[in-house]
Amino acid sequence: MIAFENLEVRYPQATTPALRGLTLSLERGIVGLLGPNGSGKSTLLKTWLGLLTPSAGTGTVLGVPLGSEAARRLRGRIGYMPEYDALIEDASAYEQVAFWGELSGLAPEAARDRAHEVLYFVGLDEARYRPVSGYSTGMRQRVKLAQALVHSPALVFLDEPTNGLDPDGRRRMLDLVLRVHAELGAGVILASHLLGDVERVADQLVILDQGQIKAAGSMAGLRQALARRVELRFLDPLAPEQEAALAELGTVLEARNGLYDLELTVADPAAAFRWAQAQGATLIQLTPRHDRLDEVLLRALHGDATSMGGN
Repeated sequence: MIAFENLEVRYPQATTPALRGLTLSLERGIVGLLGPNGSGKSTLLKTWLGLLTPSAGTGTVLGVPLGSEAARRLRGRIGYMPEYDALIEDASAYEQVAFWGELSGLAPEAARDRAHEVLYFVGLDEARYRPVSGYSTGMRQRVKLAQALVHSPALVFLDEPTNGLDPDGRRRMLDLVLRVHAELGAGVILASHLLGDVERVADQLVILDQGQIKAAGSMAGLRQALARRVELRFLDPLAPEQEAALAELGTVLEARNGLYDLELTVADPAAAFRWAQAQGATLIQLTPRHDRLDEVLLRALHGDATSMGGN
């Protein structure tokens, strides 16, 4: 779906690159793009959309090389839902979505037909002829999603799609994101600062900070690779000197009946088996306690993770 190697993007007059050394391959699915403000998320989105030309490195989006011609060649194959509102207040949702369909390369009649279809898909069929000036925030967000889908793109970029929505509106939007991939077959790049949104829908994750990839890979793979909290069960309770020696592995958070809950300081959880053998203890079970997404993000930003590609 997307691949790049040693990608660098530099703004004119800037002393340092906005993005540097990015190497990544993303499979078709729902990809969560996370990072603090200023991490490079917007720059990366603009590069993928063909609006910025890399200053170094190579990359492709849907097989199209990134560069000066990328935007023109990708126009009919990708959809983009911007973070900020750019709707025409006195025009109806139907008029706007049909117009954007033509801008994306559809013939006028096909654009009108598709406008009806996508507005039904996002739940705005009954309101499609009303001016958007009377729409709620959630309805306006769904108009933006509809215009991103009107030309049946293979890949959709969603920039903060739940921005300004209440909990029910967020749930409905995230349900639509899942349907975009499951029912329409489109790949999805979801840029968000809301960890819960990404955790609910994404199967892959890219974490950016200061223009660099701090971690990337499948959600399950990253959780496992970054896991630091484990439960160790021994055949018999450890002797006091053995319990004291657990400090070689990490911090004991809880101990009960031969079961020890540890926050590891070693990178490899399997080191616990080697430790037990050296201590003469019988370790019969090691259970990783997969971290929450906020813990994964914080560890990646603090340098406790490496890029995992598509794992």
